[in-house]
Formats: sequence, C-alpha cells, structure tokens
Amino acid sequence: MIDFLFFGKAKEERKQLHAIAHFLAKRVHYGRDVLPEKLLERLEQARELCAEALRMTTPAPRRTDILLQLEKGYGDLLRTERHHGRKENAEVALVAIVLALGVRAYILQPFKIPTHSMRPTLLGILNQPESENPPSWPKRILTLVMEGKSYHQAIAPKDGQIISVREGRLLGWIPWTSTEIISEHWKKTIISSLPEAREGGLRVRNGDRVKAGDVLANFSSATGDHLFVNKFIYHFCKPSRAETFVFTTEKIDGIESGLRLRGIEGSQYYIKRCVALGGDCLQVRPPELWINGSPATDPACQRVASKNDGYPGYTFGQTYLTNPNDSYRVPGHDYWAMGDNSPNSYDSRGWGAVPAANLVGRGAVVYWPFTKRWGWIH
Repeated sequence: MIDFLFFGKAKEERKQLHAIAHFLAKRVHYGRDVLPEKLLERLEQARELCAEALRMTTPAPRRTDILLQLEKGYGDLLRTERHHGRKENAEVALVAIVLALGVRAYILQPFKIPTHSMRPTLLGILNQPESENPPSWPKRILTLVMEGKSYHQAIAPKDGQIISVREGRLLGWIPWTSTEIISEHWKKTIISSLPEAREGGLRVRNGDRVKAGDVLANFSSATGDHLFVNKFIYHFCKPSRAETFVFTTEKIDGIESGLRLRGIEGSQYYIKRCVALGGDCLQVRPPELWINGSPATDPACQRVASKNDGYPGYTFGQTYLTNPNDSYRVPGHDYWAMGDNSPNSYDSRGWGAVPAANLVGRGAVVYWPFTKRWGWIH
C-alpha cells in the first residue's frame, strides 16, 4: 500500500525515473535525424525500461532493479557533454531569433512615427521647451514608461565660457546619442541627441559666457508612437479606402529627389492614410476631400474634415489639387496617400500616387506609449 502511494523510497525512485525518461526523450527527439541507428535503438530500449518501471503495477524490487540496469547498461547514454546546457540554450536562442526575423519580415514589423503628418491620429517625435523644473524622479520614470516622455535639464555649476556644444562621445571618440556642453572647468551631459536638444530649446552655443545657476537647457522629448504594421494582409487583399498604410518611397521621384538633396540615400518608409484607390477622381474643397464628385464618406476622412478634436481639415496641395477646381484621377493600380494633419503633411498632393509595388502593410496597432492612442489604429 505504501509503495502504491509512492511514499519514501518509491517516490524518490519514480522522480529519478521521470528525469531519465525526459532526458532520453529529448535525445531521441533532437537526434533522430543525425544519430547512428544502433544508438537510437539503445535509446529506445532504455526508454522502454523507464516506461516499465513507471507503471503503477511494477513491484518495488523490479523498479529498483531497472534503475541499476539503466545505470550499468545505459549509463553512457545518460551522461551529457561538458557544454551541453550552453549548447541547448544557444540553439533555443537561435531558433527564437530566426522566428522573430521571420515574423518581422513576413507578418508584423515594428514602426516608429517620426513626424506629425498623421497628427492627431498618430503622433511623431516632439521636443519642446519647458518653463518649469522637471518633476521628481519617480514621476519622470513613470511618465517615460507610460507616455514615452522624458525630461532634460542642464544647469551651469560654475561661471565660465562655453568651449564646445557637441554630440556626446562614447569612449571619447564614438558619436553617441547625447549632447555635451563643455566649459573650461566643467562638462554637462544631456541624454538626447544634439538636433533634439536644439529643437527642444538648447539655450547656449560655442563662445557664450554663463554664470553659476544659469539654465543651459530645459526641455522635454516625447517619443513618436510605436506601432506594428501588418505585412501579411496585403498578400491576400488590397488596401481599402481610408485605412492607414505604410509604403516605401522607392522610385517615387518627388520624394527621393528631395531626400537626396538632404544627403539621404536610399528609400524611406512613409505612413499615411490611403484616402483613394485606383480610378477615383479627387478634389480638395477645404475643409473637405471630395471623391468622385461628392465629399468623402469614410469616417476617418470625415473626422479630418470636421476640424474637431485637433483635426485641421483638408487643404490644397503643392503640386496636385492646388485649388477647388483642380482634380486628379488616380491611376488604375495606384493609391492616393494623405496625412491627417493636412496642412503639415508632405504627401501625394506633392509627389503623386503610390504604386502598388511600394506597399508594405497596414498600420495595425499602437503598442507604445500607453496613451489614448494605444490600441487598434482607426
């Protein structure tokens, strides 16, 4: 009865047998295609002995006998090589990396909103001056985690003259995402790039004289919305009108020529709203967008045209749709992209339609920060 309930010695033996059976199963599973046939036969024999010993009807003497038999006859199968654990961990890590890359390449790709062309639906990076001191460190950490907003302040510790305001240097020479304000006898470092610090209101430059207690910089940085792009869906269906989509700028000359003038080579990823499809005829009659002779009826387009909740309404373009009488018919297999922040969006009104070959995926969900925009993108 005691043996049947697996107390004492019976419990310890069964625990040992379970561990052996698990180890043998892993060796067979991972080595079935590479291990010699004779070795696989011995592994299967050892597994059969474990299965017999673990049966509830197996007497205690027989179970003990099987444990001894496993140790003597199959002990070599139960020993692992020196770095077996590290090797397994490396294999698991490699598989995880391959799966992650596969998901990123074919299913979901993370994307960060860089600009405010889709505001207020999606927000980009925003650096702005602050008039008050940063909040306490616990509140700053909470704000960073929840809202993606960080605070930066630098105060001169002593009188002096600013020798250099430059990008930070890691190990003294590698450009780093920080800003260094250097005087004769002190240095202040801001964990923000120099362009972001300047945009946020960096108050000093080379050659300036400062006094102890002077504010050198005081600004906040809000990271752009981080979202997942559904790359899988466009293999089965085409974009629908008014959905948010991501595309590359490849071979869109109106974009890439401008990028080259700024010293940027190669294609970029853009995110806009697909307001019209191939064959649609467009006009802008502020604040409305007209499609095929009537105001756009899609809820997203109506939100923009409403001029409520931060939406500015649709405005004329630089190249296309430049006045109420100007119209444009989208080519058969192309798409018309516009930003919800119409007055501050460089979109199809400036460079034309988006070719179908440039499509990357649909904007699916904002996963960070945890603001009112968190969740499915509409």
